[in-house]
Amino acid sequence: MAIRTTVVGSWPIPFGQRLELKRYYAGELSDEQANGLLQTAARIAMDEQLACGLDQIMGGEVFAPDFLHHIPPRLDGLETLAPRITARGQQGVGRYRVIGKVTAPRGTGHARAWRREREIEPRLDKASVPSPLTIGGGFVTDEGVDQSRHLNNLIEVVQDEIADMVDNGLREIQLDAPGEAIGLVSANRTTESLLPLVKEPLQPASGITRTIHFCLGDIARKPSIEVQNLRSLIPFIQQLEGIVDRVHVECSYSGQWEEHGLLAELPETMQIIAGIADVKSKPAPVTELRQKTEQLTEVIPPERLLVSTSCGVGRVPHDEAIRLMRNLVKAAALV
Repeated sequence: MAIRTTVVGSWPIPFGQRLELKRYYAGELSDEQANGLLQTAARIAMDEQLACGLDQIMGGEVFAPDFLHHIPPRLDGLETLAPRITARGQQGVGRYRVIGKVTAPRGTGHARAWRREREIEPRLDKASVPSPLTIGGGFVTDEGVDQSRHLNNLIEVVQDEIADMVDNGLREIQLDAPGEAIGLVSANRTTESLLPLVKEPLQPASGITRTIHFCLGDIARKPSIEVQNLRSLIPFIQQLEGIVDRVHVECSYSGQWEEHGLLAELPETMQIIAGIADVKSKPAPVTELRQKTEQLTEVIPPERLLVSTSCGVGRVPHDEAIRLMRNLVKAAALV
């Protein structure tokens, strides 16, 4: 059988809409005022994915060009200590103090985007939202304040987004969880502490496909930590049996790829999406991607395997993103 191809979420911002979209990103246009603009940009992003030949597309996250950094300004209960400065990369990550109950009266933007994109593309069946731990990565609390309080608030925020999307026809939800992956690889988090932060947000998704995406971050096309492996994730993923149906793991770093055989230890009930196409370097050639895909089929049955990029391609130069996706599709077709 053919090896299926999919995407993580983000797609390069279409050239013709960039100037107007910058106004939206700067807060000069409301969600309602930018609706048509965002719909046009998403249409272009989805058409480009379809032209690449992908088996499964996503909306492109054109409403969120910097992954999750648009979310804190949409939330109540926070005080901005340092705003996100995109040009500064890792050093420009926003920081926020929790000063009350964290709520999202305008939503995070993900459910709104799903409704907008689903309206114009019936083949669209998948959307994503960052995990509560990932959203709250830049949040701080005063000394002595229980941090679990705002994480519980963020669980509710994510649940509301997912419930809204499910009510509007969503068939697959992807929980983007770099915060969990980084915590496990750096040994700062335990499986026991992380399980509720994945299980509870996905509760509204019973009855649809539940996917989780693990990567080590991608800010300015750089990882958040220097340690890169798969072995730290395997015990946690094994505990997710019955909680998720698909697990998308970044496999592009040498330390991760050296351990790709460990994917055979994951529950047979899970499909595996292997992120073999690196978004942080020049597009890998078809021969390399084909070889990796063939090696994956030696440890994962083809019917359980999909291949994808290591992370979203929203920060990849436009022409490189398209070339990388085309190469991935060609490689999968040759296996």
